[in-house]
Amino acid sequence: MLKKENLEKLIVNMPNILTISRLLLVFPLIIFLELNKPFYVFLLLIICGLTDYFDGFIARRLNLKTRLGAVLDPLSDKVCLLVPLVFLCKNNSIPFWSLSIIISRELIISGIRKNTEDGLPASLLGKYKTFFFFISLFLFFIPLKNNLFNDLGLVFYWIGFLLTIITCIDYLTIKKNTI
Repeated sequence: MLKKENLEKLIVNMPNILTISRLLLVFPLIIFLELNKPFYVFLLLIICGLTDYFDGFIARRLNLKTRLGAVLDPLSDKVCLLVPLVFLCKNNSIPFWSLSIIISRELIISGIRKNTEDGLPASLLGKYKTFFFFISLFLFFIPLKNNLFNDLGLVFYWIGFLLTIITCIDYLTIKKNTI
């Protein structure tokens, strides 16, 4: 049975607050994408990226890691990345088949995470994957319209996509070896 103090420690710590706030930023992100407000999308993506960095940094530095954080952090990353990627696909900036593979990988890994005791924290390559996708999105939504930014956004997108494939294989191998 969880005591009240343990429950508070589990939920109410700075890394979890940052992670939950990132998850909640998805709602204005969707609105600004629909309203075609790239400046606000760009700002929200920067905030998402910063909260992603700082929640992990603080959790490691202050030893505030929780199972809730191990599950919610990757979920927040997925939602903050997939929503703008779906928007880019809808606008023919990225191909549907690649987004389908990315979404499939995310669902597979989420299923694996759900069934592990530690929530299967992100691997270093998984963190790089997220980083490259965030950089890609920054470049796609930067308020300065320039073909160079879109081209660089695509380069970072494809690097993130490649890491998506590699990390999926890695996680499946880890899961296979634990059965």
